[in-house]
Amino acid sequence: MGDSDNLDCERLTGVTLSRRQFLKRAAFVAALPSALALAEACGSSSPSSTASPSAITNPVGQAILLNYPGWIGPDELKDYHAKFPEATVKMNTNVPTTLSGYVQMVKNNPGAYDFSLGDNSQVDQAKAAGIYQAPDWAAIPNIKNVSESFRKAYPDAPPNDYGKIIIAYRKDLVSPAPTSWADFWKLAPKYSGKVTVLDIDRDTLGSALKYLGYSGNSTDEAELNKALEALIQLKPSLQAISSIDVAKGLAKGSIVMAATFDFDVALGAASNKNVTWAMPEEGAVAYLEGFYPIKGSKHLDVVYSFLDFHLDPKNYASFINATGSAWVMPAAEPYIDKAILDAPSLQPDPAIVAKVEFEKYLGAATALWTKTWERFLAA
Repeated sequence: MGDSDNLDCERLTGVTLSRRQFLKRAAFVAALPSALALAEACGSSSPSSTASPSAITNPVGQAILLNYPGWIGPDELKDYHAKFPEATVKMNTNVPTTLSGYVQMVKNNPGAYDFSLGDNSQVDQAKAAGIYQAPDWAAIPNIKNVSESFRKAYPDAPPNDYGKIIIAYRKDLVSPAPTSWADFWKLAPKYSGKVTVLDIDRDTLGSALKYLGYSGNSTDEAELNKALEALIQLKPSLQAISSIDVAKGLAKGSIVMAATFDFDVALGAASNKNVTWAMPEEGAVAYLEGFYPIKGSKHLDVVYSFLDFHLDPKNYASFINATGSAWVMPAAEPYIDKAILDAPSLQPDPAIVAKVEFEKYLGAATALWTKTWERFLAA
């Protein structure tokens, strides 16, 4: 698994990523209950269209997209405006680091945002907060290009990407090679100052829960307190709690071990063949996300036309090529860089997928997770 992660550097030269000041992500849980279901989703052909061919042809105005830095095709906003001169999409990347804070920010600023990146969990919380707008699918006919399994798994908006939290490490600098979260915790003091975890509550707390043998979606206060204790134990060894430039740090060697996204491994390995990964024996948490409209937007015609534009296979492939994320659209594969298509960390076999637990909406326990995360940051 390690050596096979080495990508063709030239094919990924210039690929950049500044993903996630925050995010919680998603649940295949009910829709894809087995590893085989996800494997089918990854490789299935495009479904027949259920949308009307009548996409919006003359959108007017400016829509604000709440998103993360770099989480878009590099020329996508410019190309959209070139196609629709009377419409623009502007990104707002100033987001908090907790799910509840994210949704509350949107709720407290009515009219400030028109659509947002978010996973199933966030969409469900947006519904509870009254800020979710069901899409007009007839205005987004390119939804036909997304795999049916992903559409069923993320039914409330166009799906965009998915991924899991794994152990990334430098095989030339870390010994013995970690194979579990238990190894990650054990090795961290040895490599103190060169270890990172993500600044995302669901992903890092979820990984600590998996380390302890609990569900990554636990709502049990005692289990969360034990996960907090484990993270506080880990904290003195951390260089940073951050989602920014992890791949770059791994490639340079300033980071030698990280609990991070699968796409960070692919991006890091593109620059340094010694960047590799392990699927923890205890399992891993994962997300599925997309772009959902926000209730009260006065520019839904721009939102829908942009989503349809984004789901054009070539445009969507530019997003994948820019971010190195795992994709949800087989129709885009002819335009995706081969190095990304072939990256094992992005396209795992069913045995790997079987160890994944997808994040889901926590309901009332969201506040408990937020409080626990804040205690960790303050420790």
